[in-house]
Amino acid sequence: MPSIIPSSDDVPPIPSFGDLVANYTDDPDDPPVTEIISLAAALVAGDDAWQIISYVAGIGLIVRELDDLLKINDDDSEEELHAWRCREGIAVSIASEGAWVLFIP
Repeated sequence: MPSIIPSSDDVPPIPSFGDLVANYTDDPDDPPVTEIISLAAALVAGDDAWQIISYVAGIGLIVRELDDLLKINDDDSEEELHAWRCREGIAVSIASEGAWVLFIP
């Protein structure tokens, strides 16, 4: 009987933040703005420099931990932000700014 548990060969590796940015950048001669933000510090402050936490709160998502940022992708109508898990934390792209934010714990 075949195993229903996927082998490590079946699971794609989790990319690094740098790999994600490089893979989704259209113009290598015009690199996107990137920033690293501590989620813990942003939650204490009430928001982050890019106002992502307040933006997603405005569309009904409450961010309390890193994985909550991945819920951005659950809204099919959301075009401004997209989130990915990466080795370092959660990467969020901001379409209108051509920017990427890496949220770390």
